[in-house]
Amino acid sequence: MKRIQYIFVIIVLSFVCQISTAQNIPSRQLKKDTTLVPDKYPYILPIMGDKVHDLGFNLPFPMGIMFNSLSGNQNLSLSGLQVGFGNLNSPVPPNMIDLGGIVKFDDVSAQTSTFNLRLDAWVFPFLNVYGIVGQTKKADINVNMTEPFPLPVSTEVSGTYVGYGIMAAGSIGPLFVSGDMNHTFSYNPRLDKPAKVLITGTRIGPVFNFKNKPDMNVVIWVGAMHTHFNGHTVGQINTIDLAPDAPGKIDDMRGNLNNWYDGLSPIDKIKYGVIYKRLDDGLGNLKDGVENSYIRYEMNKSIENPWNMLVGAQWQINKRWQVRAEAQFMGDRTAGLVSLNYRFGIKGKNWGSK
Repeated sequence: MKRIQYIFVIIVLSFVCQISTAQNIPSRQLKKDTTLVPDKYPYILPIMGDKVHDLGFNLPFPMGIMFNSLSGNQNLSLSGLQVGFGNLNSPVPPNMIDLGGIVKFDDVSAQTSTFNLRLDAWVFPFLNVYGIVGQTKKADINVNMTEPFPLPVSTEVSGTYVGYGIMAAGSIGPLFVSGDMNHTFSYNPRLDKPAKVLITGTRIGPVFNFKNKPDMNVVIWVGAMHTHFNGHTVGQINTIDLAPDAPGKIDDMRGNLNNWYDGLSPIDKIKYGVIYKRLDDGLGNLKDGVENSYIRYEMNKSIENPWNMLVGAQWQINKRWQVRAEAQFMGDRTAGLVSLNYRFGIKGKNWGSK
């Protein structure tokens, strides 16, 4: 039933960026050591940084540029699929056909590789804010329909996303602890609205210092992360984009639709007769106006296990350069992340000082 197959190929475009953003990893270490602290704090941030400096704490550079590369897998569940057949020349939206009663899926599996650039600043000594811009290089999407008949679908997509985040960090004895939140927006021309993802997490772990190299350390952490996204997706695809030979493909779709309906029991034919007729008529209208017709879709998606665990480590080569790695596992998300971070400061009167 290639008609439904092509719908699946389009609706999963919104899924790829659910695993496209690397959550902020703490690089924070407030260490009280007056032998490492210069006489005067030279940077505009963080606010009240000069006061913390005067207490003898060795602050990191307040600003950073981080490059992240991430590969991983995200599982999602689909439900409530609706489709409609419209005409680009008509201002009236199409009447939607509810397929939720006849179409069921296994979890959607999205395997992706992505990179992003993150700019951050310590606004306060304990509070970091950042912005993200990234590109999904490739995502292999696998969708398995189980009813009304088995149908595996695979496709490859890419996308662009932007976002922002905030992190609070401190220490408990020899351990650092942090809480993080970021919100990203993934864009695709076939979606009415961007796919929104909200990730929150916490990390805790020890900092290991090098006696002869005071600017070098190694940090190890464990933590947990929660992923949430907008569950309702709406979009459309022009009929001409279905395949190079769109009319021929539509004929194949109608043939497969008829084969499915002919194989139903008499009771099911009565039960699904209206849906079958509307789908068949809709496909006929698409073929009659390939250049100007489109397919509208709506559906719900969810993560059954939004929590996952994580472990990671960072090597601070010096106060300007850090290298990081993190593994995310359990739940419906598995991923591996590597990062390179460069830190710097803008000199001037410290904000918040008198």
